[in-house]
Amino acid sequence: MSRESQPRGTFWTTRRLAWALGASAWLAVVITLAAPGITTDEPLDVRPGRTYLETLRARGFGFFKRDVVDATFRDNAEHPPLGRWLLGIASAIGEPIQVLIGGGPDPIGIYVVSGRLAPATAFALLVALVAGEAGRRYGRPAALCAGLGLIMMPRVFAHAHLGALDTFTAFFWTWSILAANRALESARPVRGIAIAGVVWGLALLTKIHAWLLIPVVLAWSVFKIGPRRALPAFALWMLAGFAVYFAGWPWLWYDTWHRLSTYLGTGVARISIQVLYFGKVYNDRDVPWHYPWFYFATTVPIGLHLLGGWGLVAAWRVRRVDCFPFLTAGCILLLLALFSTRVAIYDGERLFLPVFPLWAILIGRGAAAAWDWARSKTPIHRLVLALCFVTQGWGVISVHPYGLSYYNLLVGGLPGAERLGLELTYWGDAVDARLLDRLADLVQPGETVALAPTLYPGQGTVTTTRRLLSRGIILRDDPEAAVSDWVVISRRTAYLSPEVFALTRLEPPFAVTSRSGVWLAGIWRVGKIQVHSSRRTSNL
Repeated sequence: MSRESQPRGTFWTTRRLAWALGASAWLAVVITLAAPGITTDEPLDVRPGRTYLETLRARGFGFFKRDVVDATFRDNAEHPPLGRWLLGIASAIGEPIQVLIGGGPDPIGIYVVSGRLAPATAFALLVALVAGEAGRRYGRPAALCAGLGLIMMPRVFAHAHLGALDTFTAFFWTWSILAANRALESARPVRGIAIAGVVWGLALLTKIHAWLLIPVVLAWSVFKIGPRRALPAFALWMLAGFAVYFAGWPWLWYDTWHRLSTYLGTGVARISIQVLYFGKVYNDRDVPWHYPWFYFATTVPIGLHLLGGWGLVAAWRVRRVDCFPFLTAGCILLLLALFSTRVAIYDGERLFLPVFPLWAILIGRGAAAAWDWARSKTPIHRLVLALCFVTQGWGVISVHPYGLSYYNLLVGGLPGAERLGLELTYWGDAVDARLLDRLADLVQPGETVALAPTLYPGQGTVTTTRRLLSRGIILRDDPEAAVSDWVVISRRTAYLSPEVFALTRLEPPFAVTSRSGVWLAGIWRVGKIQVHSSRRTSNL
């Protein structure tokens, strides 16, 4: 469809609006960057990035020698390095600020909170990208609602705070598909597709999800420009992408085929992760097929879903003029369908996070159609529509900073999710600084503390804060919970041992982190507790 006509002299062009939304998203994330606790994967992703930087500084061009490459990448080759480079760079740049604001050096030397600047920036760029694409096609109302709609998705907004790979994956995946489509719509698609291939190469360097774009881009190229022109364009796209991929990952320079096949097999040969779903614990490959569809339906505010549905209906009515919405919808269906198979799926929405920015574009399309409808009515209609849209942001506010625990009203929010036996938290973000500061006040000299659950050795250590360390307290891992004096529990029920689970049922906590009356993390005294009438649970 044609771009919205904008009178000469209009300041708020769709491009400026998109960048303003991106800047607002960045600010909204950065001012609360330290609010969530250190999640399970963050130290595992930030630490390699810092190692890359330190090795490059020490070895210079020697960084690319085989022995250095082997030592640098051997223990973190399960993912390509781009996301970890970005986390390491952000961690190093933000380190002085974290030291200043945090009152001293990071006790574990990883500076995870500083590393979070990178996903915060990627999220801001993603918001600008989504708003810009929606606005270019459907006008300023679409740009505004697509960008704000993405910010209003509590789980997506929460991921932007976390120093892990998932926001990068969503950004580069979305950028890749939009760049390829833009090239195919241009006057010279073959030349433009090479640039889109470079973007795809960056996506390949982020996470394995980018390989799924191969059939998407091939099919869309044939549809858009016909097989005769599509095949050479697709070949050029592949060539550019693989060139960037290979050049950007020195691990593949040696024993290339063996290492590439091993990497591609990591999605098959890996330790199974346990998943709680409707009160039952499954292995990740045995989760019912509807798991991704359920989490897509229940982790976005309902009003945004309604606008996305309106966008699909509006797109269908003009399908012969504008087929772009079917590219975004097709990508969403592809990812959801893939994770409905025997592919490992866990952590709610995390593994298919790229569907949400694509859905935001359709939300923008629906908002534009809804606004056109409201403009044909009375000012009251427009006011009601605007108010209904704004209220969709309540989900982010009500659950922040624990957005990974958000559920919409289809299941009755977080209390409804608790009643249904759904996973209430999965990454430990509710074990935050406030809870651990309360722990420092409770623990007496000589007492020990464990963190439960822990998913890898040393997770308790990397969760330890400066204040705990100043008291001589280092969090132990889950196996030592039964012999510790205190235990900090994150409510990832599928991984709680029977002893720890029983403790949460039999004894009251000394402090909890909760939202909507549902506890997400807490502090318990192990063993027999002398309960005094004056003691009350501290609710954080």
